Amino acid sequence: MNIDYFRSFVETVNQKSLSKASERLNISQPALSKQIRKLEDFFDAPLLVRSTSGVVLTEAGELVYKRLPQILGDLSILQNDLNSLKEIRSYRIGTLPSLAGNYIPSRILKLKEKGIHVEVVIKNGSQEVFELLKNGEIDAAIIEEMPVNKTYWQKEIFEEPLYAILRTSHKLSEKQSVQIEEISDEEFVLYPSFCTIRESVSRMFHEQEKELKIIREIDFGDFLIGYVAAGSGITVVPEMSIKNLGNSFVKAIPLNHSLAKRTISLIANSNTTGKALYPFFKKL
Repeated sequence: MNIDYFRSFVETVNQKSLSKASERLNISQPALSKQIRKLEDFFDAPLLVRSTSGVVLTEAGELVYKRLPQILGDLSILQNDLNSLKEIRSYRIGTLPSLAGNYIPSRILKLKEKGIHVEVVIKNGSQEVFELLKNGEIDAAIIEEMPVNKTYWQKEIFEEPLYAILRTSHKLSEKQSVQIEEISDEEFVLYPSFCTIRESVSRMFHEQEKELKIIREIDFGDFLIGYVAAGSGITVVPEMSIKNLGNSFVKAIPLNHSLAKRTISLIANSNTTGKALYPFFKKL
């Protein structure tokens, strides 16, 4: 049954006249009469009594007329919901190299399956990514948790431990975990000072009243591991960076310290964006 027939019936009752209703609906009176007859056939009951003075509802017509506004309203809501599913949504998401290479790809594919297009922007530091969000250049950021004002929507995705990366020939390479005091005399290759992992390592050393000896700063995690493999000190990276550790010259060992972890969050420019994206990026 054509939904427009229901609307035509309601308009005819409201106008109490086929001629007036046909004018309002911008259709001919014979066409309107045909629609009403089809409705009566559909319900197998007369709905209107026609006369020279207009139309009057029958008992069946009264029942249909009372129920139709709710039915038409529900159908309109349903149609809007279905239309929204058909819309191709698009987001720009900023993130970090370690996440872009390991965690993000499978989530992007799930979004694509739902007809949602995502463009990924990669920056070396969480603060760099957040600046893009502040400037309106991206819609959301998947970065290390940070204090943000109530303008933004933020929710934790997962927490992961930090690992010390040593050469396999290192005296500590066979240990199950390492303490800060065990590596306090080592030379480090680390992320730049703006990185929260670098900040965590610095705080761990500060707690032990030890000096952190940094011989080189490198932006990307893979490069850090490469320098260690080449014999240039040791480093600290998140678990995500060692998922596909294929270098036979290095060993990843968990750092045994309460600060040896990072929390990854989704920060969005609105509640709507955050709630729409979170189910795809939360860690199961």
